[in-house]
Amino acid sequence: MKHKKIRTTTAILCIGTILCACGGKQSTRQADETVEAAPKAPVIIETNHLNPGVQYTEERGISPASPPVILDFTAKLPTQPFALKDHFSKVTCITLKSPLSPEQGTFLYDASIIVSYDRGMSSASGVNTKIQLLENRILTNDLFGSFCFDSNGQITDTLLIAHIEGLKYDPATQKLEFHANNRKSPIGNISLEPGNQYSYAGRDTVNNYNIMGWKSLEDGRLVEEIRFMDDKHSTLLASLDDSTLVNVSRNFRSPDMLTTFNKNSYDTLCIFGNYNLPTVKLSGPYAFPESNWTYKNKDKFYFRQAFNDTIFSLSSPNRLQPEYILQFGENKLTIDNGLYGDKSQKYAIQSWVDTDHFILITYSRNYDCPNTRKEKSVFYSYALYNKDTKQLSLIQDNHSYPEEFLLPTELPDGIPAILGELTWQDNKLFTSYTKRKLEALQKMDNFSKLPAEQQERVRQLAGTLGEDEMIVMILE
Repeated sequence: MKHKKIRTTTAILCIGTILCACGGKQSTRQADETVEAAPKAPVIIETNHLNPGVQYTEERGISPASPPVILDFTAKLPTQPFALKDHFSKVTCITLKSPLSPEQGTFLYDASIIVSYDRGMSSASGVNTKIQLLENRILTNDLFGSFCFDSNGQITDTLLIAHIEGLKYDPATQKLEFHANNRKSPIGNISLEPGNQYSYAGRDTVNNYNIMGWKSLEDGRLVEEIRFMDDKHSTLLASLDDSTLVNVSRNFRSPDMLTTFNKNSYDTLCIFGNYNLPTVKLSGPYAFPESNWTYKNKDKFYFRQAFNDTIFSLSSPNRLQPEYILQFGENKLTIDNGLYGDKSQKYAIQSWVDTDHFILITYSRNYDCPNTRKEKSVFYSYALYNKDTKQLSLIQDNHSYPEEFLLPTELPDGIPAILGELTWQDNKLFTSYTKRKLEALQKMDNFSKLPAEQQERVRQLAGTLGEDEMIVMILE
């Protein structure tokens, strides 16, 4: 998306304060003690009223004091065992109960979804309820709704219940089918934000503009709303800090890769150019085996562009600093090769879990899709970068799929974890379990290789967990 130079008139609503003097110091003091301050009005920003120009020029460069870590996958890597108990000492399991009735839906695991449109259809498999952790809050997010729980598993907020007319839903197999026009959801892309807030994307169907908003979890009050008057503007923004927003372009042909904005005025701070544009001409269907991703660790914002060998940190609104460089040599997957051509000997990054002491890296040789799985021509590898020893190693030699790679959690209350479903957020590693997932674990090839007490733990939980419940396991 090319940046448009547009004018700004930021609309900020203010509440005036009227003070009434009743005479005498005592009555004034009593009024001060009893009158509560009115809540602040929300900040409303419309993107068709923005200042022209960009405030800062982009900077990219290596810091001599903190050079990037080179992860060399061309070398013969040693194979090292990996155990969660070597990196974590505490397990907390929190049981959540869905507030929905069975007819409305429940937590998802390995669900299959078919969405029909006026022209055509789309499908997805292996769909799970997403979990977020932040400041002792747990957010669950899926097709049926978004709910916030406290650290004891008690529901504190219902952020969204999605109503789907004509939904075909089989709870036993978790197969869902519906028409896209029948999902009546005013908001989506809900995320927890610091300061007891959550953000969301939505659309004003009356005035025909997209919005991104921030609301208080405490009282539901709207804190800020950005109105995207031009449909070309993305509503998918991330917070760099309290005053800066980041937009990562989803268009791989855009000359702009990443843009930062002032959160309080939405003025453009910096535009980072896309220097990884395809040179091949797009003709007909193409593949796209990688994706852009961002994450935060220790309040640091990280970004990787699909098919880029560098993971950057965004240290300020206009500076990208290389943090990690992935060296795959002749096996590197370029954007041209990712779109077209033979990928059978190319490596695609599938997941990157960056924790305090290590990074778990999942990558595949060849493009992972139904056809390559059917042909058994896609192979997975798992690497571990130990931040303490500065060593890169393979976890094991076999090529199990990420959703089948079981790791024992040999700690009190620990449950075996699927490597491909581990997430790091808020300085914690976590994953989740439904009754359906616990039953599926017992059917996996590697289940019998787990320690006996870990197998029994899964069986016991599968027998007691309700169909409408979910366990969130947190490792610290």
